[in-house]
Amino acid sequence: MMAHTFQLDIVLPETPMPSRQVVAIDVPAFDGRLTVMADHQPLLAALREGLMTITHENGNRETWTISPGTLQVERNVATLLVREATEATEA
Repeated sequence: MMAHTFQLDIVLPETPMPSRQVVAIDVPAFDGRLTVMADHQPLLAALREGLMTITHENGNRETWTISPGTLQVERNVATLLVREATEATEA
């Protein structure tokens, strides 16, 4: 059974990032961790600096370091507006 996916757009001021289809994202919101999956209710959240985890359809996960910003979720599109986002290196 295939997992439901949604579109993730990471919007940075100067670096274009391609959209991607993901199963889940977990982000550092100001009032705790926030996990978004397909068909999530519309949402607007302030994010703090920290680690974001992206889960792909094949089960692989990526960890990113993000700066403070905003997450908007609407109609199976999550838009992450941050000044910086870098993929964390594996130790």
